Amino acid sequence: MENSLLLKRQWFIFSKKGDIADEYELGLEIGSGTFGKVFMAQHKASKIFRAIKLINKDRIKEYETFTTELSILKDLDHPNIVSIIETFETETLCYVVLEYCSGGELFDKLCKIKTFSEQMAAKVMKSLISAVMYCHNHGICHRDLKPENCLYLSPSENSDLKIIDFGLSVAITEEEILHELNGTPYYIAPEILMGNYSKEVDCWSLGVIMYMLLSGTPPFKGKDNNEILMNVYSGSFTFRPKAFKTVSNNGKDLIVRLLTKDPLHRITAQQAFMHPWIQELNPSPSLFLSESVILNISSFIKANPIKQIALSYVASKLSGTHLEPLRGAFIRIDCNGDGVVSREEFANVIRESSTLSSLDIETACKYLDTNRNGTIDYNEFLAGTLMRESLKKEEWLKQAFDYFDSDKCGYITAEDLRRSLSGGSGGVVISKQEIEKLLSIADENNDGKIDFKEFSELVSNSNR
Repeated sequence: MENSLLLKRQWFIFSKKGDIADEYELGLEIGSGTFGKVFMAQHKASKIFRAIKLINKDRIKEYETFTTELSILKDLDHPNIVSIIETFETETLCYVVLEYCSGGELFDKLCKIKTFSEQMAAKVMKSLISAVMYCHNHGICHRDLKPENCLYLSPSENSDLKIIDFGLSVAITEEEILHELNGTPYYIAPEILMGNYSKEVDCWSLGVIMYMLLSGTPPFKGKDNNEILMNVYSGSFTFRPKAFKTVSNNGKDLIVRLLTKDPLHRITAQQAFMHPWIQELNPSPSLFLSESVILNISSFIKANPIKQIALSYVASKLSGTHLEPLRGAFIRIDCNGDGVVSREEFANVIRESSTLSSLDIETACKYLDTNRNGTIDYNEFLAGTLMRESLKKEEWLKQAFDYFDSDKCGYITAEDLRRSLSGGSGGVVISKQEIEKLLSIADENNDGKIDFKEFSELVSNSNR
């Protein structure tokens, strides 16, 4: 199966029908989203904390609208967008298991410290702009960007942010015009009030967030929602707040470009990311990958497909601080901030970090790009650079084994392998000979199936 592995992160996001209490210990309520309350929970097997959104189906008028959020989250794979892990469903309830961010809301931090320094604000904005650019490049408009929907990964001072709550998000083409009145008054764009808008509304919301970070106050205020919306509609704002006396001209310039009333003249997320205020206050650190990461990439390339899938599965389930060093490396390599690593970006960092030849680099790109979309996505990068120790922990070995053992018979059969290598569908044709070859790699007792012991030895052995 040389270089024929096709693998998509969405394959690992299951919708389960069982009792969520069998796998998770539910804790305290920690918030609420567009469609329901959010609770903290701990995954019993891995001990990892998650956020679980509880949805009462009967209370949602348009359940299809809610399921749109799920489908959007499944397709998004960016270090600054919250990851969906899995879902559990009953006739009346849906539990959405999400990555847990323990650092609190950006809004709460703003309330606490009143204003951000330009350096702090630029770091926040760089992350948010990159996430929005990624969404727009993938045909998604968020429509409800605000500090309450931006969570810090951890309480650490250096923690990065994740955008959450895609309940009002919508898939949109380049030419499509939206008409629904959605959003939050302080952050809503003027064209939404006019009933004709597109993804540029997210850039307006970014401008409002940036203004608030630097001044501690929104650019469009009012005694009530109607007055706020009237001021938004006018599109007129000032830099009168006292805090702006010390804000640089570059900072004010980016706000003006984001809060341009005419969306045709408003700066795009891509342009905002390359703006001098973002780039000069956040100079990219030197591009370099450690020797251990390079070795992990080399190991992934040489690994058998079963091991590659196991690593990809584990990467999709790990989150937050468990991945911080690799997460930071991905962000540094992604020089243009579009949320994916191009072959050129990958080649540049590998040349700086190793003595691999151009041919080796090209081979690495092909093998890491497991969904074959021409770039290295976030989860693909994590899978390829993940420390091999992750596959030596029994809880992850067991979960990876369960992914393959789709019928839960206790063995991985030829049919299990076929389904695992096609996302559970028959859309990807894998020959009988290829399946037999894979089975033979691990099936030491030649009984035509792989038990857990054989699987463990296969994926834990560094030479296989």
